[in-house]
Amino acid sequence: MGDRARPWLFDPDLIVVGLFGLLSIAVGAPAIVLHLQGHDVTHGPPWLWTTVYAAYIASYLATSLLTDGPRPRLTVACFLAQAVFAIASVLLIHSGLNFVNIILVFSAALSCYVLPRWATAALVVVNTVVVIITTSGLAEQAINAVFYLGVQAVSVLTVIAWIVNERSRRALAETHIELAATAALLEHSTRSEERLRISRDLHDVAGHQLTALALELEIATHHAQGAAEEHVLRARSIAKDLLDDVRATVSQLRDDDGSLQDALQSAIGDIARPTVEVVVDDDLVVDADRRTAIVRAAQEVVTNAIRHSGGARSLRIDVSRDHAHDLLTFEANDDGWARRDFALGNGLRGLRERAEQLGGRAEFSRGEDGGFRVRMTVPAT
Repeated sequence: MGDRARPWLFDPDLIVVGLFGLLSIAVGAPAIVLHLQGHDVTHGPPWLWTTVYAAYIASYLATSLLTDGPRPRLTVACFLAQAVFAIASVLLIHSGLNFVNIILVFSAALSCYVLPRWATAALVVVNTVVVIITTSGLAEQAINAVFYLGVQAVSVLTVIAWIVNERSRRALAETHIELAATAALLEHSTRSEERLRISRDLHDVAGHQLTALALELEIATHHAQGAAEEHVLRARSIAKDLLDDVRATVSQLRDDDGSLQDALQSAIGDIARPTVEVVVDDDLVVDADRRTAIVRAAQEVVTNAIRHSGGARSLRIDVSRDHAHDLLTFEANDDGWARRDFALGNGLRGLRERAEQLGGRAEFSRGEDGGFRVRMTVPAT
């Protein structure tokens, strides 16, 4: 995983962050231009407002990039700094440049990702009070207060709806993974039972009848004479070849457990995010117990990436066999952000228990690139 670059350039979240960052810069650009032209548009020296506004932009970008990161306290600290700098930027502007107030709306919207709902509501109230303070005239104060209160409310509710929708999407993805994994295992079990039934029927019916036929022809060879003996010998040879073919087919039906790659793709191949790459050794054949353990392990690592990876965009799963030590290895790596002091949930503990039941073990660690790594090894036979 360490050698795979993250797709930062085309990430939708980062594109949105960049657009809002540019919009924030555009909002403050007129004040900077007026400063350069010598107009007095801020309270205090011109460099003070420019410094405060630059600090707001920096803290906004830091908060946006840290929202899905592993350090929630740092994210909150950056956001509080952003909110303070935004309010300071508005307070330092003369009342004639009310368009700068729009950055308060950005802060209110972003707070939904960082603060609890009551704190977001408190921030909306504080921002509205700041708008009132920076506006002159009672009528204009009332109009601006209602306007910015409404805009903030709409922005906050829109973001909350987006967050709820995203959580629902993740919950639906987790349910889909579980159902797909169960369906893949059930389909394999049904096919195995059907193959076993067919192999038994071939063995018990066709196999026994062909065996009897071969014995009868063996006896007939001792009594046949002349031209009939040649035909009997040829019939006996055909019967033996056909019996060998039936036995080979029965063995193949019993041993053919299907493709593990196909089972994994059926279980987790339809996930949109993170994108899952599955690599399985071409000659790998596993029994039903190990197939179940591998498919369930894949289900768990994908679910874990959706829930706890901190925005993982890709996940790679490798399944291979070490012939020298007769070990089956399952390894998964994502490109998210894993906590250094992570605790195992019920799903990962269940994965470990499955490995131990097969005489193996499961290890969990934080990768060199910060992602989460799962490695499970069990005896191959």
